[in-house]
Amino acid sequence: MINSKSELKYIVIQVTITLLIALIPIYFYIDATKNNQDIKDKIDLQNYANQIVFKIDYFERQNNNIFYYPRSNIYFSSIFDKNKNEIFSSNQSLEFFYEDFKKFNDRFCYQKELNQNILDASFLIVCKKVDYSEVIYNALILISIVTFFIFLLSFFVIKQSIEPYKKLNIYLDEFLKDAMHELKTPIGVARINIDMLSMRLRNDKNILRVKSALKNMTIIYEDLEYYMQQHEVKELKTDINLSSFLEKRVEFFNDLAVARNIVFHKNIEANIEIVFNEIEAYRIIDNNLSNAIKYSKNDSNIYVSLIKDDKNIRLVFKDEGVGIKDTSTVFKRYYRGDNITGGFGIGLSIVKNICDKNGIKIELDSKENQGSTFTYIFSL
Repeated sequence: MINSKSELKYIVIQVTITLLIALIPIYFYIDATKNNQDIKDKIDLQNYANQIVFKIDYFERQNNNIFYYPRSNIYFSSIFDKNKNEIFSSNQSLEFFYEDFKKFNDRFCYQKELNQNILDASFLIVCKKVDYSEVIYNALILISIVTFFIFLLSFFVIKQSIEPYKKLNIYLDEFLKDAMHELKTPIGVARINIDMLSMRLRNDKNILRVKSALKNMTIIYEDLEYYMQQHEVKELKTDINLSSFLEKRVEFFNDLAVARNIVFHKNIEANIEIVFNEIEAYRIIDNNLSNAIKYSKNDSNIYVSLIKDDKNIRLVFKDEGVGIKDTSTVFKRYYRGDNITGGFGIGLSIVKNICDKNGIKIELDSKENQGSTFTYIFSL
């Protein structure tokens, strides 16, 4: 069974490409079939014309007073005098033409020059309706059969080629889950001990550095955990006091900022509430604060604001960092603002997915060596 959209996409692409290639010989087959049909129609028209000529000759030899002009449900014909004027038509008036055979929109015609006869007819034109329905029907059957077999073949080929990668992905997922599970306990123990040490050794720079590094590890761990389990995250939304929530997260990241002499400037309007998934709120705020610190220069400022108006809530993070060269790719997975600063590069990709899912508009303004401003607009 096809159990992923990506597999179906690859199969559709391969079937389309293969079918386009296969359509070339199919086109020539259809063209040859049409030509064969035209040849058959020419022979049929000539045979019917000969039957009419035979009946005219027979009438002349019998010296009958009344000539019964041949009629048919398939063919229709007209006879013309030497001046190309129509003498008689079996069904409908036909237009004279000089070619032996001529194809009109809805009919195929044959013109035959007659010997002198009792009707003073010099030309005979016989026509029949053009009918390619059988050719089209056969072509559709052929295309359907070819498409079916191409799809079937592509399905098995792609399934076989993708299977090793699927197994590898499953292995990597299991490995990451196991590794994250094993990391959770030591990170927790380290945080507890470093908090105890920081209470005893206040303002110790080494303790601050370790504490900052540990918080960075925690953010990376939480990003990976969310990324691994994002399809399992329940759509549980609760009432969140975003103002208080943001204040607490800024306070959490303050140690990282202090370690690099970075100052937070807050403009947070009180008691702004939203209905949102708390885990996803963590990911949006934590990733923006973490990136603002990570890509800021030492002894610089970070501005965090939360403002509400009649229509929107605007959450803004502004730094004085290195800026972003290409803003169009910043939300892509594994993107990095530079090649020096560390990071897995999945943080903003996670943020973008959360915003897309919840209808949050993102505005980004960035200038190299001047800093970046990320604005998140929540509609009320």
